[in-house]
Amino acid sequence: MLKTKTATVTSRIIYWTQRPRCVIDKEMAQLQVTVIEAKNLKKKDTLSENDPFAVLYLDDAHYKQKTKTKQNSKNPKWNQSFVFNHLYGQDILHVDVYDEDSVKNDKIGSVEIDLRPLYEKDQWFELKGKLGLSSHGQIHLILDFERLRV
Repeated sequence: MLKTKTATVTSRIIYWTQRPRCVIDKEMAQLQVTVIEAKNLKKKDTLSENDPFAVLYLDDAHYKQKTKTKQNSKNPKWNQSFVFNHLYGQDILHVDVYDEDSVKNDKIGSVEIDLRPLYEKDQWFELKGKLGLSSHGQIHLILDFERLRV
């Protein structure tokens, strides 16, 4: 951790203290993710179509955002935008797509997107199943970073 020195003058004595720099001194940006649509989602229900929604979060998973649920669709269109405060070190965007059910939501697929090389991207990403062996569909995202001035 980087440290800075500060001086305090009391009478004629100077005291030097060290305090940690705020994390804001590191690179910080605002990440806007637009979830456009998904296609060819693997069917999870035997008697009905999927009711898909997507959950997005960065590495720490403390702050998750969710799209609206689209009823009876294997090719849902969301066109929803989400904003994350992207701090230095949060390098992975996680997107999980679920089928909404009354008892338990079934995971259709997920993708982990390395943010380091993507500063403006409009791309389709493959959704992987639990073992990552086959495609469980695709999701279309637009990623847009805006550096914050501090």
